[in-house]
Amino acid sequence: MSAKHSILGWIAVFILYAPLLAQSPSPNSYQFSAPAQAVVQRLSSFDALDARDWQYHEGPVEHGESPDLDTSSWKTVQLPFYASPKELWLRRWIEIPKTLNGYDLTGTGITFKIDVGGFGPGRGYFYETIYFNGQRVDEGTYLTRRTLIESARPGDKVLIAVHMPLTYEVKHFEGAFVAVNFLPTRPDPTAFATELVSAAQLLPTIIKDPAELASQEKLLDSAATSVSLASLDRNDQPAFDASLIKAQAALEPLKPLLKKFFIQLTGDAHIDAAWLWTASEAVDQVRYTFSSALQMMREYPQYTLSQSSAQYYEWMEEKFPGIFAEIQKRVKEGRWELVGGMWVEPDLNMTDGESQVRQLLLGKRYFQQKFNVDVKIGWNVDSFGYDWQLPQIYKKSGIDYFITQKLRYNDTNQLPLKLFWWQSPDGSRVLSYFPHDIVQGTEADEMARDLAVAIKLNPGQQELMHVYGPSLGRLNITGARESIENGIHWSNPNRIYPRVEFRTSQSFFNDMNPRISTSGVPVWNYKTLAAGDTHLPAQLDGKIHLPVWNDEIYLEHHRGTFTSQAIQKSNMRHSDEWLLDAEKYSSLAWLSGLEYPGKQLTEAWKKKAFNEFHDVAAGTAIAAVYQDAQRDYDEAHRIANEATGDALRELNSHINTAAQPGIPIVIWNPLSWDRSGIVTASVQMPQPTPNGISVLGADNQPVLMQVLSKDEATNTYHLLLQPRNVPSVGYTVLHAVPGQRKVTSDLALHGTTMENAFLRVTLDPKTGCITSLYQKAEKFESIMPGQCGNKLETFVDTGRSLTEHNLDSIRVEDAWNIDKDYGKQETDLMAVSSIETIERGPLREVIRITRHWSKSTFVQDITLYAATPQVDVVNDIDWHETHVLLKASFPLTATSSTATYEIPYGSIERSTSRNNSVDAARFEVPALRWADLGNNEHGFSLINDSKYGYDALGNVLRLSLLRAPLYPDPTADRGHQHFSYSLYPHGGSWKQADTVLRAYEFNYKMQALQTESHVGDLPAQQSLIRVTPQNLVLTAMKKSEDGNSLILRFYEWAGKDTQAKLTIPSGATKASETDLMERDDSATSSHPSLHGNELGVDVGAYSINTVRLLYPTRGETFWHSRKISTNNTR
Repeated sequence: MSAKHSILGWIAVFILYAPLLAQSPSPNSYQFSAPAQAVVQRLSSFDALDARDWQYHEGPVEHGESPDLDTSSWKTVQLPFYASPKELWLRRWIEIPKTLNGYDLTGTGITFKIDVGGFGPGRGYFYETIYFNGQRVDEGTYLTRRTLIESARPGDKVLIAVHMPLTYEVKHFEGAFVAVNFLPTRPDPTAFATELVSAAQLLPTIIKDPAELASQEKLLDSAATSVSLASLDRNDQPAFDASLIKAQAALEPLKPLLKKFFIQLTGDAHIDAAWLWTASEAVDQVRYTFSSALQMMREYPQYTLSQSSAQYYEWMEEKFPGIFAEIQKRVKEGRWELVGGMWVEPDLNMTDGESQVRQLLLGKRYFQQKFNVDVKIGWNVDSFGYDWQLPQIYKKSGIDYFITQKLRYNDTNQLPLKLFWWQSPDGSRVLSYFPHDIVQGTEADEMARDLAVAIKLNPGQQELMHVYGPSLGRLNITGARESIENGIHWSNPNRIYPRVEFRTSQSFFNDMNPRISTSGVPVWNYKTLAAGDTHLPAQLDGKIHLPVWNDEIYLEHHRGTFTSQAIQKSNMRHSDEWLLDAEKYSSLAWLSGLEYPGKQLTEAWKKKAFNEFHDVAAGTAIAAVYQDAQRDYDEAHRIANEATGDALRELNSHINTAAQPGIPIVIWNPLSWDRSGIVTASVQMPQPTPNGISVLGADNQPVLMQVLSKDEATNTYHLLLQPRNVPSVGYTVLHAVPGQRKVTSDLALHGTTMENAFLRVTLDPKTGCITSLYQKAEKFESIMPGQCGNKLETFVDTGRSLTEHNLDSIRVEDAWNIDKDYGKQETDLMAVSSIETIERGPLREVIRITRHWSKSTFVQDITLYAATPQVDVVNDIDWHETHVLLKASFPLTATSSTATYEIPYGSIERSTSRNNSVDAARFEVPALRWADLGNNEHGFSLINDSKYGYDALGNVLRLSLLRAPLYPDPTADRGHQHFSYSLYPHGGSWKQADTVLRAYEFNYKMQALQTESHVGDLPAQQSLIRVTPQNLVLTAMKKSEDGNSLILRFYEWAGKDTQAKLTIPSGATKASETDLMERDDSATSSHPSLHGNELGVDVGAYSINTVRLLYPTRGETFWHSRKISTNNTR
C-alpha cells in the first residue's frame, strides 16, 4: 500500500479551502541537501502513474463506458476542470510501463481513485459510477480506492470510464490517482521517503541542542544519499533494493528518539444531521455509517470510533435495533466512544444559553440511560464559532473537555492554540484541543507535521491526537479500511517513526492531565493576540504549561450565517419564549395538582434542538430542510401553547377574580421582575356597550388602553393595554367595565415628530431617517447631528470568498460568507414612497414609512408607546433581491472603543475599530437580543426580536436584517419578512440602564386571558416567584427530570458577586444547588438557605446557578394550605 495518498473527503472543501488551510502554524523543517532532496523526490515518484489528459463529454452517451466507443470528438480536460450541471463522462486508458522513473512495476498492485464532485441539493453526496474495461466496478458516493490490476505486467491496459449524473450546479474534476502498491517482499521506497520527510519535520522541534541537531540532520542526508538511484538508471532493481534496505538501517539510531513521541489515531465520522439533505435522508446516512464502523470493528480489533449526537442513536434504536444493540456492545467494550453529550452538534453562536443546556440535558440523559455512560467530552467540531460562556455551560454539565477543528478555516489570523484551557467569564475552565482536521486519512508525513506543530505550540508535549475519518459521515468501508491499514502500517515498531496507536479521545486527555501544570499559566484573549503577546513560560517543572484562552472562539469565516434564512432565525428565537414560558406556567400548575406535560415538552425540545443543528441554524441548508423545520417549529408551538393554556386556566381558577365588578382579565408576566409594558387582550362584554369600555387595575384605577378593533357581532373588543408593575412570575387581575374613563397620556404628535415623557423622536419626511432621538431627562441627543438614524443600507453580497476560479456560476458558499470588502458597493435607501401617521391613540403612535427599491418593498412602522423610553421599529418587507445584504444603521453621539453584545448567559465587549488584523477580521459579529454602544454617561442599545448579526465601527452601530444567497437554497429569504427591533437610548452604562431586562421584555411577552368572575385562594395581584436583585435573571423553571422537584435556573449578568434572594411558594421542604444536569453539585461551596418561602443563594459574577426545590405536598389545595405571605402580595 502506498503511504502517500490520503482518503480525499469532500472535494469542494479540499479545493476551495486550500488558501485558508495554508495559514496553519508551520514548524521549522530540515531542508535536505540538494542530492538528498533529489533522492526523496525520486523515491516519492514511484507511487503513482501519470493520470492526466482525460477525455470528457457533457451530456448523455449510450454506452459511454465501452472500450469500442469512438471518442475522437471528445475534448481533453485541463485541470482544474469545471463542467456544467449536465451528465458528465470522463475516460482514460491506463497502460502499465516496464518501469516508473526506473522502478520495476512487475508484480505490483495498481489501484485507482478519482477526484470528482458536483454541488447541489439532493446531491450533497457526489454520485459516480466507475467502469474498468467496460465493466461496472463501483458506484455510489465518496468512492475511494479500487483495485485496477492485482499483479501488474508491462503493457497491461485498462480503460477507466467515470459517469456523473445531472447535478444542481457545476461539477468539478481535480484529477485521478493511479497508485502503486509495492510488493511486501521488497522494500517500500515511499515508506522510506516518508520516514525521511517525517523526521526532517520533527527533529528541529524536538532536539534543542544545535550540535546534536546538526548531527542527526547529517544522518538524514547520509541515509538518503546512500540510496543508489544509479542502480535504477541501469535497470538493476536488486541493487537498488539492497541500497534501500541499507539506507533504512542507517536511520535506526533515530528510532529511540522518535519513539519517545506518540501519535494516537482517533476515528470519527462527521455526520451532518441535515444540510444538503433532509433528516429522513440523514437517517440512512447514519445507518450506513454506523454499519460500516461496526464492520471495521469486526475486522480490526485496533479500530475505535468517537461519535457524537444522541439523535443519531435514537434513530438507530427506533429504526434499526440490531445496529443499536451492537453499538451498545462496542460502547461497553470501550471501542465505540460516546462524545459531544448533546442532542446534535448545534450552532453555538446564536442558540440561547438555555437551549445549549437543553442540548446537553437531552443528550447526556439519553447516553446515560441507554449506554450507562456519562459523556465528558464536548465534541462540536464543525460549528461556526463558540460563545464565551460555553466552558461554564460545559463544566456545569459534567463536560470537562472540548474538541473542535473549525478554527483552521480562519481567513485572516490563526489562533496559536493546540492544547489549552478555555475559560468563561466566571472562571470555569475546560481542557480544549484543536485537531488539525477531522476529514482526513492517516498519512504519516502529515501526522508528523501536526505533531511538530503541537510540540511547538505546547512545549513539553509529546503526544498528538490525530482525528481521522471521512467527510459528511459517508464511512465508506474501502476508505475506512485504507486509513486503518495505513495506521497499522505506521504502528509497526520497526518503523523509524513515532509510536502509533488507535485510541479514544478520552485516553488522550487521561494521559495529558497529570502532565499539565496548574500554576504560572498565561491568560490570552483577542487583545493579547492583536498585541502579539502570546508567549508561554519556560518549562521549568517538567510539566506542560498551557495557555488559558479567556475569550470567545470567533471563526474568521462564515459571517453570513448570523443572518441567512431569517424565518429560521425567527423560529429559533421565538421557540425559546414558547417553551420556557410553557415550562414556567406548567410548573406552577403542577404544584396545584395539574399533570406536568413533561413528555410533550421534551418532544418539543427535541424538535427545537434538532433544528438548531449548526447547518440548519446557520441558514446554510437546502429549502426542504427548512420546510421540515417549519413543521417541527409549528408542532413545538402547538405543544407549548397547549401547555401554557392548560396551565394558566388551572392557575386562574385559584385566583380571586371577584374582588371588583366587571369582566376579569388576568395578565401574566413570565419574567422574574415586576414589569410595566404592552399587552394585547381580547374581551367579550356580556351586554351592549354603546359608550365603550374601560379597563381597571387591581387598585380600581383605569389602565391606559387603546381599542384596536371591535367585533360588533360578538361585542368583543381587541385591546392594547399598558398594565403597570405586573408582578414577577406572577399576575395582576384587570377588569373591563362599561363606559369610558379618562386616562392621561403623555403621547404627543406634531407632523413627523412623536414624543412622550421620555423621548422625542423626529423623522425626516423626505428620507424617513430618524434625525433626532432626544432623551428628555438626560437632555441628550442620541443620533449624531446631521446624520441619518435607522438608515437602510444595501450592499452587494456575493459571498465570493470561496470562488477561487473566477467562475460566476460557482457560488458554493454565498449563504455562509459575507465578503470582507462588501462595504465598497453600498446603496442607501434614502427615498420614501410615502410617510403617514397610521395610529394616533392614547397608548401608541405609529408613523409608517413605505419604500420601494429594486424588486422589494419596505414598510417600517416607527412606533412610540406612552410612558416607554424606547422606540420600536416594526418591519414588513417583501424581499426579492439576489446577493444583497440589508442593514439598519445608527450613527450615534455617544462613542466608545468597544461595543457590548449579548451572548448566551452573558455579554462580551468587542472593539469598534479596525486597527489590527484581529479586530478587522471581526467585521461582522454574532449577538443575541441586544448590542450597545456607549460609555458610562450615555449609550444606545439596539434590541431585536429575531436577528443575530451586528457590526460596530467608530460611532456607528448596525444590525444585519436580511441576505439573499443562492446556494444551497436559491429561494432563501425571498418573500415576506416580518420582524422588529427597538431603539433604547439611555443615560449611564448599559448595566445601569438595565438593557438586559429591557431586551428580555421585548422578547418575552405578557399574556392576557379573559376568565370567569369567582373567588379563590390567591389574591388579585401576586408574584409567585421573585428573584432579586435585578442583576439576576430567572431563565428556566421546570419540573425536575426525576419528577419530584421544582428546578429554578438563573444567571448573573452584571459581573458582580451577589447574594440572591428568591421568594417562592411556601411548602418547599428542601433546597439544594445542582449542576445544569440537575444533579447535586458537589463542586459548589455554597448551600442554599431555605426559610419558609425565602431562599438565599450565593452567586458568583457571571455565574449560572441551578436550584432544586422539593415540594412533597401538591394538589388542588396547594394554594389554600399555603397562603402567600403578605410581604409578597402587591
